[in-house]
Amino acid sequence: MSRETVAELSWRADSALALQAQLGLESLPATQAALLDKKPRERWLMAAWLAVNAGQLAYPLRVHSSERPDFLLSAPGLAIGVECMEVVPEELKRLQTQLREINSGWVRPVLAPGEHDWDWSNPMLQRLLAPRGGRPGYDSEDPEGLWLAVMRWAVAKKREVIAREGFNRQPRNVLLLHDNWPLPALPCAPLDQGGAARHWQQRVALLHQQLLAQDAFADWQQVAIVHPQVVWSLQADGARAVERA
Repeated sequence: MSRETVAELSWRADSALALQAQLGLESLPATQAALLDKKPRERWLMAAWLAVNAGQLAYPLRVHSSERPDFLLSAPGLAIGVECMEVVPEELKRLQTQLREINSGWVRPVLAPGEHDWDWSNPMLQRLLAPRGGRPGYDSEDPEGLWLAVMRWAVAKKREVIAREGFNRQPRNVLLLHDNWPLPALPCAPLDQGGAARHWQQRVALLHQQLLAQDAFADWQQVAIVHPQVVWSLQADGARAVERA
C-alpha cells in the first residue's frame, strides 16, 4: 500500500459503485489495520461504515477528514458528521505500545480488531500488567455485563464531546465505535453462525434499549459498532446488522 493511499482521508463519488471502488482501506486485512496509526485507522473504520451504507447515501457525495467530528459528509440534501472511537482499555493501549518496543516473539505486539487470543498467563504480559492490577478490562463473572457497560460508557463519553463548544454538529451525527475490547468470552460472530449470531443480536438489542432509555440518539442519531465481519447499526427506531463484504 502506498503512502498516498494511507494518507488520503477524503473521497468524492458520483454513485455508490464509484464510492465503493475508492475504499481501498476497507479491504485491508484486520491484522494490518490494527497496526495503523490514529488517522489511518479512522479512515479504515470510516471506509468500513461507508461500504455497508453506500446504497443509502446521496450522490454526488463528498467525504472530508476533519476534527470534531472526524469526518464530514455532504451531498444534496445530506449533511452527516462522523466521530470515530476505538473502544479499548487505556491500560491495553499502553501495553500495546510497550509490546511494540520490547516484544521478544512470545506474543504478537498488537491484535487485530475482534481477535482476543493473547495468552494472558504469559510471563511478559504478567510483568507488564502487574503494576496495574492484572489483566485490563476483563470480568470473568459477567463479560456480557461488562461489554454493555463499556459500550454505554463510550457513548456517554462521546455525548460529552458532541456537547462541547467547537464541535461541528450536523443535522445527522454518527458515532462509529471500533469494538476492540479484550473479551475472550464474547468472540465476534458473523451473521451465519446460528446461535452465536443470535446471542449477539440479543446483546445489541439490549444495548439499544439502554441507549434509548438514556436518550442517547438525541445526540448521536446512529451508533455503529464495527466488528471484523459485521457492522451493527443502532438508531432510535431499532438495531440491525450488516455483514461486511
